[in-house]
Amino acid sequence: RPSSIIEQQHITLTPNKNYPMKKCISISFFLLTVAVQRSHVCAFSTSTPSSRQDFMKQLATGVASMALLPQITNAAVLRSDKCAYGEGGGCDSLAGDNEFIKELQRRSSEKKEATQKEFLNAYQQKNYPDFFASLSPPKFMVRKSDGTFDLYEAEELAQLKKAGKIILERPTAMGGKVMDLTQKPILVLVE
Repeated sequence: RPSSIIEQQHITLTPNKNYPMKKCISISFFLLTVAVQRSHVCAFSTSTPSSRQDFMKQLATGVASMALLPQITNAAVLRSDKCAYGEGGGCDSLAGDNEFIKELQRRSSEKKEATQKEFLNAYQQKNYPDFFASLSPPKFMVRKSDGTFDLYEAEELAQLKKAGKIILERPTAMGGKVMDLTQKPILVLVE
């Protein structure tokens, strides 16, 4: 004779469009609560716990298995084929028969090198100037016309500013289309 509602029915919870992951987890938690209220953890064991310690072990096992559920589904997403800059094994499956998506992937692939250079430049500008300014004596990053950077001490920088060879420039993003307000102004050497 079944001792709880959970033993009477076999319940399978799989995420889909009608039951997304959050709803499945909520239903699982509700079912676990029902089982606990009847003093049985029947969802995880068919035997009635003989002591409070057995009950707590079964309860901990159930809660731990529910905690791992999102990690298991996330692992499947992480293992899927990648598509970055319009390149990778997952691009064809993402685009399907949509020509517009295929065109965007092609354009992204063409701009890959320029985009990566822009990201690297932004990373360097956000992280390195403060580091070099904290050194003793402080040093200042100045971008040259070829896009590389030189370090100058305060006296050297003051001389270049006095000669009019240093200007402040606002960093841009998206290929120069918009100003990147997440970065400080850049010192640029005018040659």
